[in-house]
Amino acid sequence: MLASGRAAVTALRWLAALSILLAGLGWAAWRSGDRAPIDEVAIAEAQSGVALESRRVRTGDVSLHVVFAGPEAGPPVVLLHGFPELWYSWHGVMPLLARAGYRVIAPDLRGYNRSDKPPGRDAYSGDAFARDVLGLLDALGIERAFVAGHDVGAGVAWTLVFQHPERVRRALILSSPHPFAWERARPQDDPDSISWFRSFFKLPFLPELVARAGGWWLPTRNLQRTSRPGTFEGETLAVFQSAWARDNAMSSMIDVYRSDFRRQPLPEDGKPPVPVRYVFGGRDAYMPRAASELTAELLGKGAVTELPEASHWLLHEEPEQVGQLLIDFFGELVQGRP
Repeated sequence: MLASGRAAVTALRWLAALSILLAGLGWAAWRSGDRAPIDEVAIAEAQSGVALESRRVRTGDVSLHVVFAGPEAGPPVVLLHGFPELWYSWHGVMPLLARAGYRVIAPDLRGYNRSDKPPGRDAYSGDAFARDVLGLLDALGIERAFVAGHDVGAGVAWTLVFQHPERVRRALILSSPHPFAWERARPQDDPDSISWFRSFFKLPFLPELVARAGGWWLPTRNLQRTSRPGTFEGETLAVFQSAWARDNAMSSMIDVYRSDFRRQPLPEDGKPPVPVRYVFGGRDAYMPRAASELTAELLGKGAVTELPEASHWLLHEEPEQVGQLLIDFFGELVQGRP
């Protein structure tokens, strides 16, 4: 009995030591993701040569950080970024729209970068993001706006198109196919698409710890391996890493994947009530090509544009092409053409 008691005490000591070691490693991994805040607005302004205005706007239950460009009286265009991004992802597109006379409005979505980060995964549903955009329009006195969205922001744009078409003049949606196409093409069943992270992100705490470990090694590696060489380097990478670390934004960003983001009522035929154009990169590692083909069937082939040499990160790789597509599509209505 005495020997077994000593063995139990020894085992407990080893267990305690192992727990302390693991806690220390976890703390070190977490702290390796710490980054000083960066003034990405000043960086974007210097890169683009266009005056940018940065301010917070109360949209209801949250305040959003919003960056503006272009003439105040111009037709409003709301630009919605994706994961794991921020408004800065549009910095190469914004000057083109501003110089074309549009009033450009690029918010950080709730949970991202400088915007509010309400607790709990239920705060990151598609409806919650859509309410923020509607609240932003209301706060700015805008009845209807052009909308463009990429990735998660594209999901928000689809929600606005189908649930609040009275507030949307036209929508250009990038890298996130029609909701019906998403359901039928099922990225998790496509061996050529990266989809594991959508399941991994549903776990508690671990995804945040893994993301921060090694000084943001994993998300940085994923961005660099799925984009054109040189896309995420230098200032751009520093801006992203600073945004991930700001107020532990990565945790609230991941909550998008823990919520029921994509559930929304749709018409049986899937036809959007306002004009929509879909744009995707031919080298997108995250979206199966079948989903884009199904989107073309639902919207009509003339409403779908492929940028064959672009990846999922086409805002960074092809900002001039994306900007021109926006100007052409929105300009048809501005100039009175059908």
